[in-house]
Amino acid sequence: MKKVIIAAGGTGGHIIPAISIAKALERNGVEILYVGNRDSMEEKLATNAGFNFAGIDVQKFHRNFTWEHVKFPIKLLKSISDSKKIIRLFQPDAFIGTGGFVSGPVGYAAHKLKIPIFLQEQNSFPGATTRILSKSARKIFLGNQGAAKFLPKEKLIFSGNPINISVMEAKGKLDFEKLGLKENSIKVFLFGGSQGSLILNKNFLPIIDEILANDIEIIWQIGNFSYAEFYPKVKDKKGVFAFEYTSEMGKVLNSVDFVIARGGALSLAEIETKKLPSILIPLPSAAGNHQFFNAEELVEKNVAILLEQKYLTSASLLDNILLMKDKYKIMKKNFGDSHHLQAVQTIVNAVMRFLG
Repeated sequence: MKKVIIAAGGTGGHIIPAISIAKALERNGVEILYVGNRDSMEEKLATNAGFNFAGIDVQKFHRNFTWEHVKFPIKLLKSISDSKKIIRLFQPDAFIGTGGFVSGPVGYAAHKLKIPIFLQEQNSFPGATTRILSKSARKIFLGNQGAAKFLPKEKLIFSGNPINISVMEAKGKLDFEKLGLKENSIKVFLFGGSQGSLILNKNFLPIIDEILANDIEIIWQIGNFSYAEFYPKVKDKKGVFAFEYTSEMGKVLNSVDFVIARGGALSLAEIETKKLPSILIPLPSAAGNHQFFNAEELVEKNVAILLEQKYLTSASLLDNILLMKDKYKIMKKNFGDSHHLQAVQTIVNAVMRFLG
């Protein structure tokens, strides 16, 4: 049986692709070991998915000065040493990293022990881990074409991003009558991730009545961070369905005409695959401003409007919503075939050819 170590962590944007690839490799008879930070999101998600998990202790390098930097080199050296021990014990045939700081020491240890390295980069601007490990990688699978200019051309395969298949395969729509919405209205969906975005929510709340007055109904994932603040203000408002978080994202996306979102790579892959025009407000503090570059790719395809956060006000958001009301049907025709649905298979096929 062939063996593969997979490492990724920090956010769902890195972990979900790792688990999707791991499941597909497992279906092909490959034994998987997932390596990540102890007591982390990746440990929870990987073990819930049924994978064996090996924990290390690696610290993120903060871009601004913090006293945590004092511990960084010590933890990094220890995590590389621990990764080497895990690799020697497991004896993998390949390493796959899908990003996040935790994949760095594992990938470096794999390189030093002459284990072939494969990488998957979700964003249009590659993360530091991908850029560093790219010199040692056999192949690098890109979720967005924009990353190509930063990485070795001869190693690149444009695969698309491995997305949550349950979202893509979801059938049907929400029960509009039950939720107090009209069957045939124009609907906008605002979401800022599972925790929500306070700045998006704050700028959205004051314009809700005007949005409704323009015959647009609202589906709003407030997020757990500010749900208690915003939900009581809209819970009885006709034409608004607001909630903290949903496990039925596929049905929600099937039910709306356009979306307002951040610029996370996996969210944009789902939006693009569902062929939903969007107003994108990238998170400016994202590493390397990668959400801005992700959003630019959809803008260049003429399927999205970019509203930078520095220009975000309730008025500018309303202007873009009303503009999208007039443009979304035309924009919808600009979508081509999505590479993201085939991303996992493209990656697994290439890895399996190498494994023999």
